[in-house]
Amino acid sequence: MNRTLNAAKLDFFAGKSTLKMTALLLLFAVVIGALVKGPIYTMIFTMVFAVTSAGSIFSIHEKSHSDKLYGILPLKKSEMIMGRYLYALIIGTVYVVIAGILGFIMARVTGNSLDALAYWATLALGFIYFSFAIGVSYPIYLKFSFAKAYIFTMLPMYIIAIVILFMTKKTNFISNLSQVIRFFTDNQVLVPLFGVLAGLILLAVSALVANLVYTRKEI
Repeated sequence: MNRTLNAAKLDFFAGKSTLKMTALLLLFAVVIGALVKGPIYTMIFTMVFAVTSAGSIFSIHEKSHSDKLYGILPLKKSEMIMGRYLYALIIGTVYVVIAGILGFIMARVTGNSLDALAYWATLALGFIYFSFAIGVSYPIYLKFSFAKAYIFTMLPMYIIAIVILFMTKKTNFISNLSQVIRFFTDNQVLVPLFGVLAGLILLAVSALVANLVYTRKEI
């Protein structure tokens, strides 16, 4: 466990170089929310940019050839994978908190009402999207490298769009969706719990896939 934590610490030390980029991305999310006077847009873009921040660690390691360092450290490949996903989980959690704070502030500044269900649902779906995007991209980066696979970073959005398009073609989709919304409206406390559980499951499945991919890769 200590070596997994140390692997995550290595990623955090390496990721310090992206702090300026992170600040710019968050500022952009605030500007978008201010322009359209929609706090939810700020929250959504904040979580989209969280994927960028969490994925940039691969670019940093590749530019500094850190894979050679991992090869000589007393660190198993599986521990490196767990450290990388722990890093992503912490990044995602921090961004969810930031998205919640920014959304609340933007609602006050713009004077737009933001009911509790919309607030928690946006954060929950944002974390699920983050986990899904990381879940898709991390194994690909580990297999093909960031430079070669960067074009696939938009793949999660395409997959989600296709799934939504397919689901809307079903005649009972709207009816089922309204029932789901009604259920969560009556049980709002379950919304964040659902987001956390779904996100963690996505990350766990992805970590298993990434471990299978990376343990078979020559360094």
